[in-house]
Amino acid sequence: EFDRSALIHRLIEAQAARSPDAIALVCEDRSLTYRELDRQANRVARELVARGAHSDQLVGLYLNRSCELVIGALAILKAGGAYVPLDPAYPVDRLAYMIEDSGLTLILSDRNLTAPVKSDGVNVVMIEDALASEDAPAPQSDVSADNLAYVIYTSGSTGRPKGVMIEHRNVVNFFASMNGRVPRGRDGQNVWLAVTSLSFDISVLELFWTLSNGFKV
Repeated sequence: EFDRSALIHRLIEAQAARSPDAIALVCEDRSLTYRELDRQANRVARELVARGAHSDQLVGLYLNRSCELVIGALAILKAGGAYVPLDPAYPVDRLAYMIEDSGLTLILSDRNLTAPVKSDGVNVVMIEDALASEDAPAPQSDVSADNLAYVIYTSGSTGRPKGVMIEHRNVVNFFASMNGRVPRGRDGQNVWLAVTSLSFDISVLELFWTLSNGFKV
């Protein structure tokens, strides 16, 4: 049994309310508390909504491994959209195929990266600009557990890569299973090393199940 209406980002928001000063993310010499992670994701989410993000809209996430990568993924969920990982290490032709196949019109990136595609039909949002905005509450969206959370492309080893669509309810069901099987201490006592690229499904366990349970990632 689990809450059939739960959403990934709402679970993380609830954890941020429970342990706002606990460390959520550590990347090299930088760290973010749960309060900081939530606030920064809200800023980016509001910018994405202003650019047209809505429920079930796919939003490309073209960022290197960093705190911003997690902020960006969480922001896309808060905006009601579904993130599509676009790994900057991937070949340009593969990225172009994924962008075309998924019909992306909105991509979240940063100024250190060359745009993965040049098209008048794709709006690229720079995360630095969004993070520079003022704090504001999370945007309201009509997203439900039946809406998409993310789309991850297969390797293409058996043909052309295929986008696999995952809904919030699928992920929350998985979280419930993990909660029943993995021992956890009190908030702030759990540390998890995230090693997997966002382009692989297990990253959802490493980044989002952990953050919904008060881990330091």
